[in-house]
Amino acid sequence: MFLTRIPVGKWIDYEQGLLARSTLYFPLVGAGVGMIGAGALWLCALAFPLSLAVLLSMLTTILVTGAFHEDGLADSADGFGGAAEKARVLEIMRDSRIGTFGAIALWFLLTAKWILLTHLCELRLETAMLSLIIAHSAGRWSSLWLIWRLEYVRAESATAKPFASSVTARRFWLASSAFVLIAFLCFNWLAFFIVIAAFVVSVLAAGFFKRRIGGITGDTLGAANQIVELSLYFIVLIFENAPKTLKPEWKFF
Repeated sequence: MFLTRIPVGKWIDYEQGLLARSTLYFPLVGAGVGMIGAGALWLCALAFPLSLAVLLSMLTTILVTGAFHEDGLADSADGFGGAAEKARVLEIMRDSRIGTFGAIALWFLLTAKWILLTHLCELRLETAMLSLIIAHSAGRWSSLWLIWRLEYVRAESATAKPFASSVTARRFWLASSAFVLIAFLCFNWLAFFIVIAAFVVSVLAAGFFKRRIGGITGDTLGAANQIVELSLYFIVLIFENAPKTLKPEWKFF
């Protein structure tokens, strides 16, 4: 209900406690979103050029999530790019209007995703499909790391506030185990580099958010999500383009 717009049944009543505990399943929900995107990519590739199939796959995941994380990236770019003081950064993030920094960030993000996924499709369609699954899972895992390690900085009620202090060590490690398992199922030994990349990018994002505003907001979680997702497409493409003598067979399929 929180991470997607997929209807899950009217019999489920909203409770803040349930929402907080749902963090345990973030990587699994991300993998589900990635699988939907991968399915759309496969179907569209049957009828359209790969570049158009990738574009339609991206549109599918955006519709499934309601551009939830892309919105966070745009707001974060406007806030961090438009001010230096914490209070002003948070004020700009709260503004629903998109500014120059947000527009540029969205353009770069979507363009980079389209180019990277198109190249992966040209190398091997299955690789692009698996990349969607693990990248979306990793993006949601990054939210767990940030919630676990940093404080929520807004005092007033906001979308992500129910998650503040909700990620216990047990929930984090259980969810992380699920993420690592998904990575190995998709990419075998390459999963090691994928997990390391997701961790490094999340740690760098945490350091930047801590330095600039002292913690996290819902928007910064969305921004980190998108940056981690994009970084994993880079990682997979780098290994796919490596000489065959330097890489062993790493796919299960």
